[in-house]
Amino acid sequence: MTERVKTRDLPQGPSADVASFASGVRAGSWQARAHAAASPIAGGGPLLLRRRPPHANAGYGSGTNRLKTIAAAVFAAMLVLVAGCGADGRDSAPERGEGSPAKEIGESSSVLEQRGGVEAASAEDGRWFGAGAEMGGGEAGAADRIEGVRFQDFDDYERLLIDFGRRDGRPASVPRWSVESPAEGGYVRVRFPGVTSTEITDEDFVGSVLDELYVVRDRGGGLFADAFAMRASRYRVTELPESGRLAVDFRGVREELDLLPTTSDNVVVLQPREAEKVGSPLSVQGYARLFEGRVTISLLDRDRVVISSRTVRANDWTTAWGLFAATLEYSGYKGLATLRVGSNSPRDGSFVGTETEIFLE
Repeated sequence: MTERVKTRDLPQGPSADVASFASGVRAGSWQARAHAAASPIAGGGPLLLRRRPPHANAGYGSGTNRLKTIAAAVFAAMLVLVAGCGADGRDSAPERGEGSPAKEIGESSSVLEQRGGVEAASAEDGRWFGAGAEMGGGEAGAADRIEGVRFQDFDDYERLLIDFGRRDGRPASVPRWSVESPAEGGYVRVRFPGVTSTEITDEDFVGSVLDELYVVRDRGGGLFADAFAMRASRYRVTELPESGRLAVDFRGVREELDLLPTTSDNVVVLQPREAEKVGSPLSVQGYARLFEGRVTISLLDRDRVVISSRTVRANDWTTAWGLFAATLEYSGYKGLATLRVGSNSPRDGSFVGTETEIFLE
């Protein structure tokens, strides 16, 4: 087992151009990211967990603009290898071994100190679930904040560990939780109705399955965490009583995964999905971290003429990602269109957000 810890931010690639739906793999698409993540890393070094800077004003792109290219992964691996070499010339980077924890980078503030041994399980232990499954557990009042996250890579699955805390300083355990996954797949949502604050709002993972994590303010006042996968997978959720953590495991499967949500540094659009066929009225749902929570949602035709537009407010933007939802009505146009979601930067007026290509029927 290799444990991946946070390191300094890696160089980001340029934003992807708007998709044209031509055949082949497009730069910035989920196919390109999956291909890059599945490729071996030169030198055999560990993969990395990278935390994005808060409120990064990234330009728009169709799909994620945090590209996980092979070059970035190679560069990251070289950094760790160089930093891990001692005076005797031996490589001190963590080695992959079944059930053995990797060494941690002490400077990481995102990954917490180890509480005892690593709790691991075989991929065959417990039940694995696919899209549409729901379950729950935990204890009401056991915690009221998310302290941090940890990413572990075992031989046959990847694990996301969530640490909890209490503002009154008392020991925390796993709070009440429920988990669900949309029928379309692509991410797993873990709700924490009694957890009201978080030390971490988002993380990027360089893995073969697990891709990104977002902590979002729920409508009921609690929080939920969305863990995105870059390819089709099965998941399971396990309470770890020895450490008081919640483990969400992902195992890749040989299935097609199409129409993933669109993500960027400031906006995530859950519905509609890229290349989806939609009609009027068009329901748009997602979450964002934009100035003052203002989210402008515009529908553009193939000539980039605005067909319909409205501005709404997300329910948070300072302490967590904030939910937004809107309905757009249109008429007199069919075919390829662009859904533009975001706002203008208060610093320089540039657009901050994302664009998703869809088909209007």
